[in-house]
Amino acid sequence: MKYNIDKVIDFLAELTGSEIRMFTHEKKNDSKLPLAIACCYTLYDIEFMETIVTIAVPTEFDNISPMQLSKHQTKMMEVFHHPVVFALESVASYNLSRLTHAKVNFIVPDKLAFIPSLLIVLRKMRNKSKVMPNKMPPVAQMLVLYHIEKSTIDGLNTSEIAELVGLAYPTINVALRWLETNNIITLVGGKQKSVQIVLNKMELWNKSLPQMSSPIERILFTDIKPTGSLMSGETAMGHYTMLAEPTTPVVAIDKVTAKENAAIMSKQYGDIKVEVWKYSPTLLSENGIVDKLSLYLCMKESDDERIQLECDTLIEEMKW
Repeated sequence: MKYNIDKVIDFLAELTGSEIRMFTHEKKNDSKLPLAIACCYTLYDIEFMETIVTIAVPTEFDNISPMQLSKHQTKMMEVFHHPVVFALESVASYNLSRLTHAKVNFIVPDKLAFIPSLLIVLRKMRNKSKVMPNKMPPVAQMLVLYHIEKSTIDGLNTSEIAELVGLAYPTINVALRWLETNNIITLVGGKQKSVQIVLNKMELWNKSLPQMSSPIERILFTDIKPTGSLMSGETAMGHYTMLAEPTTPVVAIDKVTAKENAAIMSKQYGDIKVEVWKYSPTLLSENGIVDKLSLYLCMKESDDERIQLECDTLIEEMKW
């Protein structure tokens, strides 16, 4: 194959704006596949649009017909219990209708994505720029806060930042392009562009704030504190400020942890309030409590005047 899995992920991330995580493929189920199918593909597992998906890269493209792809897809999805998407180098025009009629999930990076299992049909139009969201995407927001509160990303390239925060290269690439387009950072250099930030930390925060939003995606409840959760909400405010801690503890987790603990959580009932964040709160914390700036973004729209006052205190006490 002329392109690697990073190109596949980069294409999907660019088209959808979704954060994509890559996992080591679970090979334990491969033995359940017929040898005639297993030997035809290199397999990769990703989390895409909150769904586990296996990307199947054919080892020999010329020998697999649309009908065979359809049969292979059916068998692989029976074994893996989640969608399978074929990453193809190209598709002849006369095969497009055969693939779509058979409802085969496939992508051709930089050109086309047809994934009926996820109800996605996307074609990348040449000479037409993709409209970026007005609000700062979650990963872009996390990178700005990481630079301000944790460690500088100034001077680092995309690969170095991806390794630093433990996210996929394409995910970081999309976030950096948004920040550059909105004049928050500059990307300099040749093929491996590096981040350049000319603003000091306070200036960066003030410029970014109007485009930032709360990292909370949804609220759940539980009676058992999820492993790896951090103090958040009014509980964290009680640690950082003079605000009294609430009777119902508040914690924050990421979406992966929420899935792992789905069996113990409820939308309405439980003694612990759980915030599920759009980015991992642990990336910005070192002491078991969510970081101050993310906490400010969570709480700044509160109608409680006490919380509003303490939000101001959070910012006033920041060490820029």
